[in-house]
Amino acid sequence: PGTLDQAWNAATGLALLPFLGAGQTHKEGKYQQTVARGLQFLVSRMQRSPQGGSFHESGGNMYSHGICAIALCEAYAMTKDRYLLEPAQAAINFIAYAQDPVGGGWRYQPRQKGDTSVVGWQIMALKSAHMAYLQLPLPTIKNASKFLDSVQSESGAKYGYTEPGAGPATTAIGLLCRMMLGWKKDTPALERGVQWLSNRGPNINPAGGTANMYYNYYATQVLRHWEGDLWNQWNVKMRDSLIQTQAKQGH
Repeated sequence: PGTLDQAWNAATGLALLPFLGAGQTHKEGKYQQTVARGLQFLVSRMQRSPQGGSFHESGGNMYSHGICAIALCEAYAMTKDRYLLEPAQAAINFIAYAQDPVGGGWRYQPRQKGDTSVVGWQIMALKSAHMAYLQLPLPTIKNASKFLDSVQSESGAKYGYTEPGAGPATTAIGLLCRMMLGWKKDTPALERGVQWLSNRGPNINPAGGTANMYYNYYATQVLRHWEGDLWNQWNVKMRDSLIQTQAKQGH
């Protein structure tokens, strides 16, 4: 169900990720059939070309591709199912092709000048591929760091959208990408950025408005990887808010 029928790839990929995150795969767990059908749908929807396998669609563009690539790579990493090896690698190959050859980022269309939001999904897919021991082109990783350098501020503690800035969501995305691309915990800019996110805390129940769940999504991952007291403080607030605000009726 839904009105945006040109984003089925992305919606299916997103729906699979919570199953995989809970350890439920098409090989193990009580939702094997559900996960298998979702993965089969994605594989059937992949558009093949010499550049790789694309999940690009008009309703989700490169967001769709990054999300589906994460789902395939995570499922392959967890099961080592040979059925998923080639599609997962093809999805990563397309990410490498779609990267802006000048600035190193990604945006809505392949090889378009990048923005931090789309970049985040592609780097998460590359990280999942790395954990699955898939082949990653080293220039792709190097150029992704080049893009982050172009939108950072305060020496890498904060990040903008398409140019240097300090937005909360884009900063969370940038810091998570830096973690996944190899910044160590004692990197001063990472320490300052994480402390800034921690001081802001989760964006929950703002007066008269809607919580910024995109910020919460990425900042929660940053704090989870950081661990320690800052994560514990964040998690208590974020976890309780998610439980309290969950829809209790309907699907």
